[in-house]
Amino acid sequence: MKALHKFQPFITLLWLLFASITVSSETLKNAFSENFLIGTIWHGHEVNGSKNIFLQQEKEITLREFNVITAENVMKPRFLQPKEGKFRFRAADEMINFAIKNDLKVVGHTLVWKNSTPDWFFKDKKGNQVDRELLINRLEKHIKKIVGRYKGKVEYWDVVNEAIETKWNPKTKSWDAFYKPCPWLEIIGPEYIEIAYKAAHKADPNTKLLYNDYNLDQEGKLDFALNMIKDFKKRGIPIYGLGYQAHLFLKEPSLDGIERVLKKSQAVDIPIHITELDVSVLPNAWKYRTASIEERYELAQDLNPYEKDIPKNVLIEQSERYRDIFRLFLKYDDVIERVTFWGVWDGNSWRDYKPMSGRTDYPLLFGRSFEKKLAYEAVIKLVK
Repeated sequence: MKALHKFQPFITLLWLLFASITVSSETLKNAFSENFLIGTIWHGHEVNGSKNIFLQQEKEITLREFNVITAENVMKPRFLQPKEGKFRFRAADEMINFAIKNDLKVVGHTLVWKNSTPDWFFKDKKGNQVDRELLINRLEKHIKKIVGRYKGKVEYWDVVNEAIETKWNPKTKSWDAFYKPCPWLEIIGPEYIEIAYKAAHKADPNTKLLYNDYNLDQEGKLDFALNMIKDFKKRGIPIYGLGYQAHLFLKEPSLDGIERVLKKSQAVDIPIHITELDVSVLPNAWKYRTASIEERYELAQDLNPYEKDIPKNVLIEQSERYRDIFRLFLKYDDVIERVTFWGVWDGNSWRDYKPMSGRTDYPLLFGRSFEKKLAYEAVIKLVK
């Protein structure tokens, strides 16, 4: 026993070195394999209108770290069917083939979204607004074509995206929620949402259908979304679960607000997907804390403080934020099926150009040199 005691410091050092190597060689998909899927997005060959010269590096990280991918842009209506009857499948097919070859699950994103629907959907040949019947026909034909083409190859579909709006009520000091004004709502009515789910289910009965939105940490919006899903399920509308985009900041929303999303979904037995996770380190550039791409602002240097480099203390703060968020995810892993980061690495994040183009953000787990950040290590250590 004394001989062993004599070598205890050396044994301890070896154990620490081994533990360090084990953590650093671990991957996200393996670390959380017993909890939920870990995903990222497929940027494809184009990012923000420019050629994506980093696709190969992104593929390498994706294959090493993730087990599910979401189409960032290549499956949106404006991309797939820019003109009536004129489909562009090449980019989406490439993503699907990459996923099949490498045993990755696929999330189709998205079938119905106000901000990515070409104007032709809502206009006739003379430029006048179409009637309800024609628009329903166009909606159903689009979904049948897209979902049918990838039948059996897409695990989940974000069928309807961001259909709920909120407005601050100063009297109640809370957010009032309602269906977001858009041509779909104006011409068809709120039924356009359930029509979309029925059409998607008919085209592929085995794919799981999600509703996806941001700011669900606003209680009014969360309740509206959950009530909509519960109503659909009660009436036999084939909806599966809720997608929480989770575009977060260092200080907001509160952990209580995030946990409320998970807790309320758990209480009504609605599976939840964290669909678009990132944690911005920059000051909020939106008028309200949101993630709406409809808002655009001129570049302001005071909202772009880390253009050349980011201080280590900020990266530490971000790692602590990610750690706290993933602790919540692990707490509710019985209801969370997937956690997807909205980007592979900081250099191609949408946070750099929305809502203010020209900023330099660092919202993901892999930095601008494709390195694992402190946030990566903080998240991995939770399950080690």
